[in-house]
Amino acid sequence: MKAIAVLLLLLCNTVVNAQECDCRKKFDSVQVYLRKNYAGFIDKVTPVTEQAYTAMLAKLRLQAATIKGATHCLLLVNRYLRFFKDQHLALHIGYTPLREKITLTPQQLDLLQKQPVSGVAGIYQADSLYKVALVKNLRGLRTYAGVIMESASPDWKPGDVLFELAATGPDKFDMISYAAQEVNFDTLTIGKQRDGLSALGWQKPAAASPQQFTGVKKSDNTPAEIPAFADMTAPFFFRQINDSTGYLRISSFDAASYPAADSVLNASDEYLRRNPNLVIDVRNNGAGADKLIERLRPLLYTQPVRITGADFYATPDNIAAWRHTLDEQTGKLPGEYVEQIRTVIEQGSGLQGRLVSMGPDENMILPAPLPAPAKVAVLINGRCSNTAEQFLLEAVQSQKVKLMGAPTAGALDYSNIARVRFSAPDFSIDYPVTRSRRIAAGQGIDNKGIQPAVKVNFHSAGWLEEVVKQF
Repeated sequence: MKAIAVLLLLLCNTVVNAQECDCRKKFDSVQVYLRKNYAGFIDKVTPVTEQAYTAMLAKLRLQAATIKGATHCLLLVNRYLRFFKDQHLALHIGYTPLREKITLTPQQLDLLQKQPVSGVAGIYQADSLYKVALVKNLRGLRTYAGVIMESASPDWKPGDVLFELAATGPDKFDMISYAAQEVNFDTLTIGKQRDGLSALGWQKPAAASPQQFTGVKKSDNTPAEIPAFADMTAPFFFRQINDSTGYLRISSFDAASYPAADSVLNASDEYLRRNPNLVIDVRNNGAGADKLIERLRPLLYTQPVRITGADFYATPDNIAAWRHTLDEQTGKLPGEYVEQIRTVIEQGSGLQGRLVSMGPDENMILPAPLPAPAKVAVLINGRCSNTAEQFLLEAVQSQKVKLMGAPTAGALDYSNIARVRFSAPDFSIDYPVTRSRRIAAGQGIDNKGIQPAVKVNFHSAGWLEEVVKQF
């Protein structure tokens, strides 16, 4: 049986209807569910980490017992998820938050105007869009409230709470933003070494010129990477760099993008097989399917490639989720693929917390290697994840290939996402149900990434010329 690809994104519809709005019960329902069904739990909570996990759990449960509001309750859930450091564990909030108003007195505003630039509290401006008073206001988990003073947006009026800061340690805060008419969580450091509010575009009047604030996603102010060719913005393209070197841009492994990528590969096939040197740029490439990987394999192949399989974490909830998804995918995915997964599911039927093989490890063997390209540089960065990392784990086994750039995201060890939904309040959690056997072999990449053989600064002019010199 061919090993099943571990990168299929499964958005399953397992539903947990919790009638209680009590935060302690809600929090417990989440942590009990994940303990039973999350494929990474057995690796994340070990004799080495159990004491830290138990202490974290006790602290959050104690806090949950005092929380009344839904948003602060879900902030505790989000803190719980962060313990596992798994990029595939994700919280999705499905309700519209209630608008809170705070009336500030002239005396309070006068004091805020006099706060030092280095302090947290004070008056902040975000371009010409918002002016807020960030005032200390203890409520639930909240330490500070960002209260609208002036707004160019008709959706926000003076007195509205635009965001909250909840202290988690010295200079460290969780941010709860309502700017997009929904709840978004973020983490900030506000201190002498780093000002997370400034990175979001918030500035006190005495500080430097502000940036635009979106209220949803933070920026680290890192300049954009310089593209290989300023006049080429297509997601897939081929260009000749010089007489012996070609450049191939692959921006996505998504199945929907395959026809566009395949068209470029067909049109440039003569050059790909003639150039002794080839640059394949997969930067910023994330989740997808294996079809394009199979299309690229002959260009890289020099010897049998070891493909490590994955195990399915068999529980009644996970099996039910997969059955539901497979029913939805019938006719959309190859029938052989669907039936292979169904076989795995039936092997796990009736089990609780057992790992069931989704297919053996295998050696992928192709016909004789192509004479050209003889050398391949694969460009990577910190936004390469999931399917792109699967491609890189195969590519790096080729004697032709050298990885260049920056470490990848490290988000492949646990995959195949199921979604569990909760009600009162409405939210859902994505969690992985498969586990790569690389972990047991000590070859996991989560939170470490795949390392380049040659570091490349893509923010520096002339980086492509430096890459070509490596051939």
